[in-house]
Amino acid sequence: MLQPLGISAEAEAIYLVLAPIGNATSAELSELSSVPADELDRRLDELRKLGLATELSRGTWRSLPLPDVANALKAQRLSELEMASLAAESLHSHLLAATQNQSDDIRIVVGREAISASNKDLCSKAQKEICMFDKPPYADEREADEEILEEAAEEWKALDRGTRLRCVYHPGFDADRLKELTLFAAKGEESRTAPVPMKLVIVDASVALIPSMRSYLPGHELRMSIVRHPLLVEALQWLFEAVWDTAVPIVASTYTENDPRRQMLMSLLMTGSTDQAIASNLGINVRSVRRWISELMDELGVTTRLQLGAAMVRAEYIRTQTYGMMGAAASSRP
Repeated sequence: MLQPLGISAEAEAIYLVLAPIGNATSAELSELSSVPADELDRRLDELRKLGLATELSRGTWRSLPLPDVANALKAQRLSELEMASLAAESLHSHLLAATQNQSDDIRIVVGREAISASNKDLCSKAQKEICMFDKPPYADEREADEEILEEAAEEWKALDRGTRLRCVYHPGFDADRLKELTLFAAKGEESRTAPVPMKLVIVDASVALIPSMRSYLPGHELRMSIVRHPLLVEALQWLFEAVWDTAVPIVASTYTENDPRRQMLMSLLMTGSTDQAIASNLGINVRSVRRWISELMDELGVTTRLQLGAAMVRAEYIRTQTYGMMGAAASSRP
């Protein structure tokens, strides 16, 4: 009966003799079971290793409760099966990756380093545009520092080349992500926020990178698909545009440059978001949102939310006009 739990029929037979009497010596068990002493010792040792029996003193044995042991063995087997399943999944991914070549419409990349290298390689080749869905968790953790971004972020280098960069950020940001978001916005990235269904990078509307969200779970090996099939890439680009059109723009404001959360607050206010929606997007409570709004109203010298909206629109218009004139002046230089 207990063989599925890894208990041999011989050891089970000894347990069935020992359990009803509780304690017994090896000699008593040998007599009751008609099992020779040397064979009995092997079966008792198996029961001990499985947690079904314990040796109270030399030659004296006691049975232990079967349900507790069975549950523990069940949990152990389930854990072993889960580990085996993860190992099989990882091996399968590696086999798939090994059987596909660079010219395939869909290629699977396995492992954190390989994913990071593929992402950098494709972004480094972008000429026209990079479109992204940004959503945690992340394969690479990097500090939100301009020098580090200039050195390590291919998206940052793409902006230097004049490549357009559009990104939709999933709501809720930690301080580091907000700081990086702000740096990219100041660099020229077009940023919006909205719930996104997955992580995604599309380069020049010709190749897409889709990390497996499930592979980010504990114990899994990171996997990513590189998609080049024209119809699939077209569908993913359509998905990006659909989310982009309904996302909330993140505006860069001159008087909130040092405070990325305040910058996000202003973006959401200008779209008419409720206090609850703003709190959800920023990952804070409603009380903090209302306090920041009050501080912003004091800074702009207004007393109502309507006046605040007008003041922000006016400030944003002045900022864009100023930047527009600066850009025109710069473009007229030889």
